[in-house]
Amino acid sequence: MSHARQQAGMSLIELMIAVAIGLALLAGLSSLYVSTSKARTEFNKTSEQVENGRFALQSITRDIEMAGFYGRTSPTLATSGYALSDPCAAAPASMGFSTTPTLTVPLPVYGPALAATVPSCLATTLPNMRAGAEVLTVSYASGSVTATPSGTEYYLQRSGCETDSVSLVYSNTASAFTLHNKAAVAGGTCSTSTSAELRKYVERSYYVATCDVCSGTGADTTPTLKMAEFVNGAIQVSSLVTGIEDVHYSYGIDVDNNGSPDCYVDNPSDTSAVPPACATAVAAASYAWTASATANWANVTAVRVNLLSRNLDNTASWTDTRTYDLGRAAVNGPYGDHYKRHVYGTVARVWNTGGVRENQ
Repeated sequence: MSHARQQAGMSLIELMIAVAIGLALLAGLSSLYVSTSKARTEFNKTSEQVENGRFALQSITRDIEMAGFYGRTSPTLATSGYALSDPCAAAPASMGFSTTPTLTVPLPVYGPALAATVPSCLATTLPNMRAGAEVLTVSYASGSVTATPSGTEYYLQRSGCETDSVSLVYSNTASAFTLHNKAAVAGGTCSTSTSAELRKYVERSYYVATCDVCSGTGADTTPTLKMAEFVNGAIQVSSLVTGIEDVHYSYGIDVDNNGSPDCYVDNPSDTSAVPPACATAVAAASYAWTASATANWANVTAVRVNLLSRNLDNTASWTDTRTYDLGRAAVNGPYGDHYKRHVYGTVARVWNTGGVRENQ
């Protein structure tokens, strides 16, 4: 009898208590799993947004730092040696290249959307540009030397010999590149056997569009940083980074010619009056701010870049009530939607303008 009692199974009450404890543990584990999954999802969204913001900033900064490089023999030009060019043009003269009566090249950095006369091609060449978006155009020669012209790309050739008839050739025709370097001999004499190096011309315009894929199947409304690049004699537009909602540029102007920016302004093209931020520096250096927009742009030695990056996917439990300061008089936001955002900023030096002045 005693043995039979010892072999008895669980009672119904004990079984129900065990099931209840098990269900409670299962509910806790399920809640933990859901919470962890949500946290990981938000982490992935934020990581992607951080990566996009930093990559966009890095891409723009790299091009600003290359701007104004027109070959290893690039001269130190006066501001009159730069042209306020059309960033959508393909003809050399319209792009800012000329050797008559004096050498001129395109401005290293330029905000065409801020000019008094905005190039008409922007409306068609930069499709789906966000209303009010700023455009930054950079120009330079590639850091890599080209052995043989492609016949379609445009190249720069800078003379290294004083006996050449011109100091620069800009063309896409192989036969046009007839300039020379000095021979690697004692005294360095010019020789027809030492052709000057060729470098591909690079011109890129950055702007924010209202979409990544803007037409056809898969069209979206994702704000995107796009790049319009001069390739094979025409402007080609490509998406660079998705989730970039806005970019603001402030331009550091060197008014005393020492290479360092003396003040930052939003629009060097505005020559109607001296900007308050530059009033003291301009007066001290007797700088003629109102005389020439081209000269103001040519004296840009740094660019302050602030951009607003947004998560690509929304968060239902989040409402964006924040404001974001990109350096303008008015802040961005609050947006009141369910996307998380962050501002990224840096200062990029225009080394081929400011660096040369520092060494004079």
